[in-house]
Amino acid sequence: MDLRAGRERPHLWLANRLPPIPLLYDAWRRRSTGLLSGKKLSHAEELARLREWLLPTGGPFLDVGTGTGVYWEALGNGAVGLDPSPAFLRVARRRRPGAYLLGHGEHLPFRTGAFGGVAMGPTWNEFWDPLRAAQEARRVLRPGGRLFGMLLLGPGATFGLFRPKEEELLHLLERAGFRPHLERFGALGLLRAEVS
Repeated sequence: MDLRAGRERPHLWLANRLPPIPLLYDAWRRRSTGLLSGKKLSHAEELARLREWLLPTGGPFLDVGTGTGVYWEALGNGAVGLDPSPAFLRVARRRRPGAYLLGHGEHLPFRTGAFGGVAMGPTWNEFWDPLRAAQEARRVLRPGGRLFGMLLLGPGATFGLFRPKEEELLHLLERAGFRPHLERFGALGLLRAEVS
């Protein structure tokens, strides 16, 4: 079922038509955290922080922009993965069988308060409307729910991608109804936020 709403970003259009990109994504993802953080944070440490922050909520969990299911796998079988790319979801379903839906983070097809935790990896940089995505994450979280995120931080938009400065991201999350905390590792930001 296609639950997407809105237009496709150019890089997703390309990824959906070039199958090697999703097939090689896991290898890139394992290395990218270290490279983009200036070796200040490893991929294993990123996943450990994800689990440490979200698992205590007891779930269920939503992985927005699941890609090939890297965060989904770290969160376990109580997770649902959502992604706008059919090509990436095909790879996710083969490598990490589980619950996946085709949809956008700015229009989550879930009821209010359905989740204990929401994860958003590098998909943060790809949203057309980052505030709307944050508001939707807040909407689907129950009281006491938590948000975990990872993204490239500013100096501003790059190649059409959302790359906020730290203060801009924190303000955006506060407007969406979160109490956010952001740690910077080189060009990467790790976000932990609680429902306010």
